[in-house]
Amino acid sequence: MPMRMFVEAVLEQSTLDEVWSVGRRMAADPEFPDTSVRWVKRESLHLTLRFLGDIEPERLPDVTGALAELAGWGRFEVTLAAPGTFGGRRPRVIKIGFVEDDGFHRLRRLRSHLDGALAEIGVETEPGTFRPHLTLGRVRRQATREELAAIRAAVAAAPPLHRTTSIERVALVESTLLSDGPRYRRVAFAEL
Repeated sequence: MPMRMFVEAVLEQSTLDEVWSVGRRMAADPEFPDTSVRWVKRESLHLTLRFLGDIEPERLPDVTGALAELAGWGRFEVTLAAPGTFGGRRPRVIKIGFVEDDGFHRLRRLRSHLDGALAEIGVETEPGTFRPHLTLGRVRRQATREELAAIRAAVAAAPPLHRTTSIERVALVESTLLSDGPRYRRVAFAEL
C-alpha cells in the first residue's frame, strides 16, 4: 500500500512554537472570524521542502537514498517574515513566509539539489515555483466576503516575526490523513 510522503526542512521547535502562537493570537482577536479558518495543529506545523505524494514501499530505499544526497550539504539560517496569505482577494492559506535573504536562496538551492536527486530515481519534478512557507491555517470555502476581508485585514496588521532559525537537517515524513487531521511520522533523516 503506498505511503503519502514529503520531505521536511526541520526547524527548531522554539521557532515552530513562536509561529504557532501567531495563529493563536489571530484566532483570539474578537474581530477575527475564527470559524472560517481550519488552524494547523501545533504538532503538525512544518516546512515542506518537497511533496512527494504516494510512494510505494519498495521505492522507499531509493527515496531515502535521494534524501541522503543532502547529507553534508551545509547548515544555514533562514529568517521568518510577516504573516501573509496565498490566494489573493480570496485567501486560501494563512502562512508565514521567509525573508528573501541568503538563507532563503540557500533553501531554494537545497530544494533544487533534492529535485535533482529525486529525478535520478524517477520521481517527477513538482510543477511551479517553490514558495517556502509554514501554513498556519486554511480558509474554509464557505467564508463570506466580510470574513475574507477580516482575515486579510488581520493578516496585514500582524507584525513581522524577523526571527532567524537554523536548518540543520531534513526528514522524510509519512503523512496519514485521518478524520481529525493529518498525522506525521518521520521515517528518515539527513544531517546537513
